[in-house]
Amino acid sequence: MNRMTYFSISNRAKTLFFLCFIFVGLVGDAVAEDYTFHKDHVLGTSFDLRVVVSSKASAVAAEVAALEEIDRLNAIFNLYDPESEISRLNRTESLVVSGDLLKVIQKCEEWRGVTRNVFSARIGSILQAWHKARESGDLPDRPSLRVQADEIRKVSVFIDSETNTIERPSAVVWATDGIAKGYIIDKAFEAAQLASPDASGMLLDIGGDIRLIGQSSQGGPWTIGVPEPQMQVDNAAPALTVALSQGSIATSGHSARSFEIGGKSYSHIIDTKSGWPIEASHSATVLAPDAATADALATAFIAMSATASIGFVENLTDVECLIYGYDGRQYSSSGWRGRVVASSVGAVSESFWPEGYELSVEYEVPKVKVSKYRAPYFAIWVTDADRKLVKTLAMLGDSLRWTEENYVWWRYARKEPLLVDAISQPSREPGRYRLVWDGTDDFGQPVPQDAYVLNVEASREHGGHTMAKIGLPLYAKKYRSRRKSEGELGSVRIEYAKSKQ
Repeated sequence: MNRMTYFSISNRAKTLFFLCFIFVGLVGDAVAEDYTFHKDHVLGTSFDLRVVVSSKASAVAAEVAALEEIDRLNAIFNLYDPESEISRLNRTESLVVSGDLLKVIQKCEEWRGVTRNVFSARIGSILQAWHKARESGDLPDRPSLRVQADEIRKVSVFIDSETNTIERPSAVVWATDGIAKGYIIDKAFEAAQLASPDASGMLLDIGGDIRLIGQSSQGGPWTIGVPEPQMQVDNAAPALTVALSQGSIATSGHSARSFEIGGKSYSHIIDTKSGWPIEASHSATVLAPDAATADALATAFIAMSATASIGFVENLTDVECLIYGYDGRQYSSSGWRGRVVASSVGAVSESFWPEGYELSVEYEVPKVKVSKYRAPYFAIWVTDADRKLVKTLAMLGDSLRWTEENYVWWRYARKEPLLVDAISQPSREPGRYRLVWDGTDDFGQPVPQDAYVLNVEASREHGGHTMAKIGLPLYAKKYRSRRKSEGELGSVRIEYAKSKQ
């Protein structure tokens, strides 16, 4: 009897072991998918999260955790919210602050010391003067700004780490965006990782500042494009591509956030000695272990010479940089080229369009005030007179799950291959995209002057579907057109003329 029972248990154990082996094998062979989440109007710019994981629930958990952490920290660092913690600090002489605000203020002061005041988060009052100048159209008084900047540099700030108390001199108005944005990215990224521990790869991109880890859905490092600084368009081909498996990349330079005053554009990055915007048009891209470091250094390097920036980086650990100088030349740290996996081959040699002409498309994603709002999925593409696809200019949404929602475009193109996983670039305004068409098709071949059609399609979960077709008489003459916002589509402005780059 005992012997019979023994064999019965033994066979059952073998069966259970065999079934468990099959189950483990199935789990191990589960295919990881690339889940993509996009939102506008997050931290004043765009939010893109990519999670490579086999479970959709795990990917969604990562998105929720990241956005919740961003909301929490935005209540601390949002300078435009009078009730935020940093706004309250800027209205008082002394305040007991949260651990997050204390860490960021301390880090700001550390980088201020290391960069010898090139990077400074104390210049909020000077930035306020420039915001007022943009509204009034009159430039600030330059000598007064210089005196103000000198006073800000000289005063002392008291920070007590034991009591979390910050004492603020009246000359200092904190503007911590140069580090706070990177700090928020780091914290949101960590929250997403905790929520999706089984993810084999993750990339968080907020307005061009990127933090990542692991592998892309292609099974290798993430590929990040770096455009030339003068190409301030969302569909610009990268001048070069770097491969990263962990860390952060940030780019700073002239961007859509610049001050437009009297028909002239002034950089949003301020020279801390004079209080005047940096007038150089070069850009800085920094690779660092975390987004806060990359963000701070990319900002500082705009105010430093290219050679000084490179020398600074060579004394840091695990930091590399690329500087586009005033003359368009590239300056890079010793380890930068080891990260580059591709560079652009240049523009096509032949063109049927007038020399230097391009089609510019400016599109705005409307922010609809409804419950359960989800950002619309949209596609913009060009067709010829025979309704054949010529060029896909942009797509926006959640990976392959959203492409079929734009069913008109889906019939044309099915799937647009990604050249890079993300683009590192200066932050742009939320919900506003600028695209260009250089007169080539999807295969890079030039197309003739002719009558084309710009197709713009948008669909929204819990919303509707809107399709617009705009005629493009692209001949030797300049051409402008504008379509007002309607349905799920925001306003669309197009211009066919010589490039403004």
